[in-house]
Amino acid sequence: MKVRVLETRTSHDGFFRLLQTHLQYQRFDGTMSRPVVLESLERGEAVAVLLYDPHRDMVGLIRQFRIGPYLAEKKGWQMEIVAGACEGEQNYLDVARREVMEETGWKALSLELIQTFYLSPSAGTERIHLFLGLFDSNAPSGGGGLDHEDEDIKPFTMSFDEAWSCVASGEINASTPILAMQWLAMNRKRLQKEATNRKDRLS
Repeated sequence: MKVRVLETRTSHDGFFRLLQTHLQYQRFDGTMSRPVVLESLERGEAVAVLLYDPHRDMVGLIRQFRIGPYLAEKKGWQMEIVAGACEGEQNYLDVARREVMEETGWKALSLELIQTFYLSPSAGTERIHLFLGLFDSNAPSGGGGLDHEDEDIKPFTMSFDEAWSCVASGEINASTPILAMQWLAMNRKRLQKEATNRKDRLS
C-alpha cells in the first residue's frame, strides 16, 4: 500500500509536538485518495510497568494528577501503573527500571515484556513498551517522582483481587493499566507457580 506525503507542518512544539501532514494514501480498490490533512501528536517511545508480587498476590500502583480526566470529569487523581517517556533512549529495560525507582522507590527484581502498542494510533505516534515487573511488596516505598518535573506521585499496594475490582468498577479507567491488569489476570497462575519454584524467593 502506498502513501504520498505532500507536506508536513509543525503546528505546536511543546510537551507534545503537533504535526499536520498533507497526504494521499492508497485505497483498498487500488486508487489514491484525495489529498487529506491529518493531525498527529509526536511524543516518541514510552515505558509502563505493572508491579506484581507473586508470593503475596499484591500489585504496586501509583496515584497522580492528570489533566485529561480533570478537564473531562473533574476527576484528576488517577490510579495508574508506573510509566515514563524514553526520551530517545533505546534500552527500554533500563528506562523501565529507572522509572520504577523514581516513581515508587521499589526495585523491579525482574521485567517481562507484555506488549508494545500504540497508545492512540489515530491521533499520535507514541508507542508504549509495557512490562510486568516483579517486586517485594513488603519493601518500603519512596520515590514520588522528580521535583524538577513537578511530579507528585503516591505509590501504594493492593491485592490483585482489589485491583481487579477497580478495573471492573471503572476506578482504574486508563487504557495502559487496564491492558496490564488483563494480561496479569491471564498469566497470574503461571507467575505464582514460577515464583514458588524459584529458589530466590522474595522476602
